[in-house]
Amino acid sequence: MERSREQFTHRLTAMTGRYVFCSRVSCLVCLVICLMPHGAQAQLFRRAGHEFSFIRPIDLAATGGATIGVVEFYHHGQIDQQGQNVIVAVGNEVLPVRILQIGPGDFCRLAFQITAARATSGRGSFEILYGGDPFPEESRPKWSAEEGLLLEVREYKECNLNSLQSVKAAFESARPIGADYVPTVFHAGNPFASVPGPYMSRYSGVMQIPRTGTYGFYTSSQDCSFLLIDGKIVAEAPGRHPPERRARPGLRRDVQLTAGPHRFEYYHVSTSEMGVAVAAWEVEPRGSHPAPVPIPPEVFRNASIVRPAVGPPMSQTQRFLPDFRFNVVGAVSLPENEIPLVVAEFRDASPPALVSSARVEWDFGDGQTAQGPAVVHVFLRPGLFTIKETVTRAGRPFEMPQRIWIGPPPAPPREAGKNKPLQLDDILPVLDTYNPAATDAQSLLQMVQAYLTKADEYLPPPPPDTVFVDEEQAAAAAQKSTIDPKTRESERRKYLMRALEVARDGLLKGKQTGDEELLQLLRLVTPIAQDVFVDSTLAVNLWTGVLPRLQADTARAEAHLAVADIQLNDLLALAEAKKHLDAAEKLLRDPSRHEHLGALWYRLRGEVAATEGRQDEAVKALQQAEQLVAARRNEVERTAWRGAHSRSTEQFLRSGELDRAAAELRAWSNEFPLDIVEGYLPLLWGKYWFARGRYEVVTALADRLLVVNPYSPYIEELLLLSAQADLAMKRVDRAKATLESLLKDYPGSPLVGEAKQLLEKLQSATPERK
Repeated sequence: MERSREQFTHRLTAMTGRYVFCSRVSCLVCLVICLMPHGAQAQLFRRAGHEFSFIRPIDLAATGGATIGVVEFYHHGQIDQQGQNVIVAVGNEVLPVRILQIGPGDFCRLAFQITAARATSGRGSFEILYGGDPFPEESRPKWSAEEGLLLEVREYKECNLNSLQSVKAAFESARPIGADYVPTVFHAGNPFASVPGPYMSRYSGVMQIPRTGTYGFYTSSQDCSFLLIDGKIVAEAPGRHPPERRARPGLRRDVQLTAGPHRFEYYHVSTSEMGVAVAAWEVEPRGSHPAPVPIPPEVFRNASIVRPAVGPPMSQTQRFLPDFRFNVVGAVSLPENEIPLVVAEFRDASPPALVSSARVEWDFGDGQTAQGPAVVHVFLRPGLFTIKETVTRAGRPFEMPQRIWIGPPPAPPREAGKNKPLQLDDILPVLDTYNPAATDAQSLLQMVQAYLTKADEYLPPPPPDTVFVDEEQAAAAAQKSTIDPKTRESERRKYLMRALEVARDGLLKGKQTGDEELLQLLRLVTPIAQDVFVDSTLAVNLWTGVLPRLQADTARAEAHLAVADIQLNDLLALAEAKKHLDAAEKLLRDPSRHEHLGALWYRLRGEVAATEGRQDEAVKALQQAEQLVAARRNEVERTAWRGAHSRSTEQFLRSGELDRAAAELRAWSNEFPLDIVEGYLPLLWGKYWFARGRYEVVTALADRLLVVNPYSPYIEELLLLSAQADLAMKRVDRAKATLESLLKDYPGSPLVGEAKQLLEKLQSATPERK
């Protein structure tokens, strides 16, 4: 397990930047605390008469002329949602603080003003104090710094996209999402969103215009945007629209500005997650050809912003507390799946005095754990996870839980030979170490889909004349064609078995809930058990094992119907099938009011009646099933789909791809239940089961077709197949009876000659002993 993680960690080293730890500052502060008497330690956590629970040191060495510091850290549930119980202080001086973002989870980003003297020297013990009761508002120094360009993003509110006043009012009353200082006006998408959606944004700051002159301003956005200088609109793009891709003549708005400070504001609204906002200018524009450039960061004095590192926390009662850093290094997407698997690297950042000769353990909040100071973890889905680091020293555990949002990182620019995205093969060794029973339903579904995706890579290559829509598909097909067919099928079955094992262990040993995810899982894996590994009993166990956890009546009814289908058509357990059919009927109340489940119920009722020899009832039930599904497609589409199912099944039976044949037959049975009466569908089912060696199912299919439609054009072929199945089971007398019935009841059949030859062969053989 750990070896797989170590190998993957080594693989990712080149993809991640180095973590910056504040060991020098944190060790110094910890040493000072250790040497302090208890009363002095308590005083260390008190500022302006207010006591806090935790302190984190800030490393502000070599800040140059910075006047604003921006720090990011996780507060382990100690800071309230409004950020009222956090301050930044240097010595006994409380500094002006601007809360930029609280959440998601325990994330905190804040800005603080640095005094001119300390900004120049870059020295001093800057600290974050947090936790406990709210700090009195009257004791907070007012924010006065004007350096930097602040981007604020808030939740979307309905407003008039053609009116600045409406947009401004909506923004002021909207709930904040996040904020940060940025170099210039540019973003694509919401930079602070954990969940995609529409949003509103505002840039604000003070421009330092270097010299008096003419300045031409542009804005390009999706959707509306308004650029204001000193409270007046100088560029706008009202309404709902895509961004301007080119700077056309007429888009620029020229204004005269004097040298010195000017108030800058930029409002933007995106009615979707795909918002874009860009502001640009031209200094002393000339000619009719626009030549805009981004507004330079130095105009907003961006160099005045510094981002120091933050050290590990400490409390009044605990001198050394664990701390860690993490970095999301990539994501792996699965085909036709909007939910990616997210890969993150975690590194211990605790004080060296705590971790020396200690054991470091991780709990990732998704049921999985790891050990070691640096680990790589694959989150099976994005989400908010409580990630806990435990440092055990001399038998005593020290814990630090943090609620952290884990999501895919922004896509880096693609460069030749660089920034290669993670592949599924990179993360499968890590998934192999996971405990499926500890995952939630959605994560278990993701894990199963990962192995199924890998299995699909070993499907037979498409025909040579296939037209591909992109180069990756063509390359994948070319690679498939070079693999030996036996090797390809062996690898495919290996990953299908792994997917089935993961689902089995997760569903039968776990306690997952959530009807939608559980049903998706069962629909995915039970056909693998039935059709690939011919283990219908396992499929029944999976459905019945999950059934008690399903909540909705329709979900429970689907489980009962699935079990009834397997019991009746795979295992020939008529009594068990009827029990589950009755249970489904009670849950559905009136099956005719449920299109999909009702059609399945009527089909199974018809097959039960056929098994019991009741022709009229069987045919009527199958007709009712057909009526429920017939409205899904028009007659032309139904004819095309019926032909597609039959041709695909025939091809898969010929090529020996029995699991794919079974998938076609199951879809065919559900979409065209009345074809059971017509006869070709039961005949192909018979050929499938004969190839599987399940001869008793072949004879049962022939018996049913004799009940529902003894005049089917396919009955003679199915009866001949049934006789051959009886012979395979050494039931010679039954085979003889079937052949004699075929010759007597269907004398004009083209199979008469073959049936006579087989019967004569049996009659000349030694009679079967009773």
